[in-house]
Amino acid sequence: MERSRGSAQPAFDRVAKPTMTTLVEGKTSPSVTRREVWGWCMYDFADSAFTTVIVTTLYALYYKKIVVVDDQRGDLLWGLAASVSEIAVALLAPVLGAIADFSGSRKRFLAACAVAVILFTASLYWIGPGMAALGFVLYVLANVGFTGGGIFIDSFLPGISNERNAGRISGMKWGLGYLGGLLALVVCGGLAVNIVSDPTPEQVDQARLIPLIVAAWYGLAVIPTFLFLRDRSVARPLPAGEHYVTLGFRQLWRTLKQVRRYRELFKLLLAFVVYNDGIVTVIAFAALYAEQTIGFTPAEIVTMFIIMNVVALVGAGTFGWIADRIGQKRTILISLGLWILAIVAAYFAQTKTTFYAVAVLAGIGMGSCQSVTRSLVALFTPKPNAAEFAGFLGFAGKAVAFLGPLLFGIISHQTGSQRPAILSVGLFFVVGMLLLLMVDEAKGKAASRLPVGAD
Repeated sequence: MERSRGSAQPAFDRVAKPTMTTLVEGKTSPSVTRREVWGWCMYDFADSAFTTVIVTTLYALYYKKIVVVDDQRGDLLWGLAASVSEIAVALLAPVLGAIADFSGSRKRFLAACAVAVILFTASLYWIGPGMAALGFVLYVLANVGFTGGGIFIDSFLPGISNERNAGRISGMKWGLGYLGGLLALVVCGGLAVNIVSDPTPEQVDQARLIPLIVAAWYGLAVIPTFLFLRDRSVARPLPAGEHYVTLGFRQLWRTLKQVRRYRELFKLLLAFVVYNDGIVTVIAFAALYAEQTIGFTPAEIVTMFIIMNVVALVGAGTFGWIADRIGQKRTILISLGLWILAIVAAYFAQTKTTFYAVAVLAGIGMGSCQSVTRSLVALFTPKPNAAEFAGFLGFAGKAVAFLGPLLFGIISHQTGSQRPAILSVGLFFVVGMLLLLMVDEAKGKAASRLPVGAD
């Protein structure tokens, strides 16, 4: 963020310090500090190493080429693994969010997810040729921790932002995440340059080190989050005879019964359900499409993702600033338009140069779309129910997120070509854009000021 050198207080501090946040009647949280916002942003710096190196690029290639040793079957299994983990989180997220809100334990849930990511990512070191089933299970468990952590970290945003700065704060976190993914990719890139064509046993052993590096990266980079980020949720008394699990289901049901009060939020989530499926699919298959259809080498794939992450870093910060000025909804519509252009260009791309241009478009769309959506959900969310509503965002992101990767894998397997598979992804962005047009941004923000359960 830009700093004002001549002022007594940095511009970042002015962005990062909203007013006192009321959580329950009569209780307020301490003012938000620059260090706390930095701690929140560092979670993306940590977990982007996982999504960039494991989900999207190097380990995806390793699993397909070394573990499975079959391009079409590798696409199918990788898509299925992504789908299984998305379904698991979709089913658990809203209830766990409600429990975290009521028990005042968002940070403990976040810590559990972080431990799962570190443990199961490190265990991928043991996966070698022919161990497709075990690799599938361990990757699913790691990905569940990763996606669950994303939900709980998002639940902190309403408490550290306001309507004037939510876009910028979310954009800073997203941008720092792309920086983390970029640096992790540079660190790990040299270990996987020879895994596509007849690697030696020594080269395979080098590639197996990648999950260990990512797990260590995650474990170190996430420390500032747990040191500096406050858990502003406040534990509420547990009614006699109740358990947190049953209470979580009851709170979820009460919220769902009030869907009319938060109709703009749920309309937004419906749109996100659709267009996020397209994003998830691109993330899962970008490296595989570049390698198999365009003919990229592993070194060129690393270069492509470095370009994407640099562009996404700039896009997240820039579009966060734009969203605070023209509105989140308009900003998301612009980013969805960029996604549609990227998909069409990918379908027709024949040269590596053209596909690098596609990567730039996708990077801008990736850096802006999810970041601005997160800030808009935060502005639609009543603060005492932040984890529960972040769970709804997680549910929306995962509810049918299995469909895109599974559809891509099936079409690629049946046709023997990834081009019709990538074209099908464009439909998710078109339909998501049409649904987003129905969201009234002003009404959604007004509804967030009325807490769940109020008359």
